[in-house]
Formats: sequence, structure tokens, C-alpha cells
Amino acid sequence: MAKGVKTGGRKEGTPNRDRKDLMERLNEKFPGYDPVLAMAEIANNPIADIRLKLQANKEVAKYTHPQLKTIEYKDIPTLEVFLAMTPEERLAKIKELRETLNAGE
Repeated sequence: MAKGVKTGGRKEGTPNRDRKDLMERLNEKFPGYDPVLAMAEIANNPIADIRLKLQANKEVAKYTHPQLKTIEYKDIPTLEVFLAMTPEERLAKIKELRETLNAGE
């Protein structure tokens, strides 16, 4: 990319050749097949094993929800330290932790 501007290649969202070939072969063999919908059907099948349903739900979620980032909390006081604080110190620490958490959004 030149100066942050796309100057060539495929247009954004255009499938690469391998993916396009795979989708065509799947459509020939299984017209209208959509693996995400198939997993959703398994996830909602009342007689499917609960472990299979859980796995299917996890897989479908990858396509429907953004993956959450891991948040590392630093300087969180232990319960003993927290209880030893004055009420004002506790409120200040809670406010600080909330700001830290909100800054990570």
C-alpha cells in the first residue's frame, strides 16, 4: 500500500481463487449448502448431544460475533488490602479500575 491507500490487487471482499473453487465445488455437490447454517441447525437440534451443540454454537459464534480481547488487570488489590482501605480510598481505587477498564474498550 502506498501511503495507506490500496493501489492494486483484488477488490476488498473478493474471494481468492482457492476459496471460489471450493465454493463452486460445494455448490455443485450440495446446492445451497452453507456450513454456518448447517452448524446452526446442529446447535438447535433438540436431540443432538449437548457437547456437539456446544461446539456448533462456538463455531457459529465466530461468524456472528467479534472475538473479545483478553483484558489484563494490573494493580487489583487483594480482598485484605481492599478491606484495609478507608472508604475514600476504596472509592478512588474503584474509579481508577473502571477508568482502566473503559480505556480498553
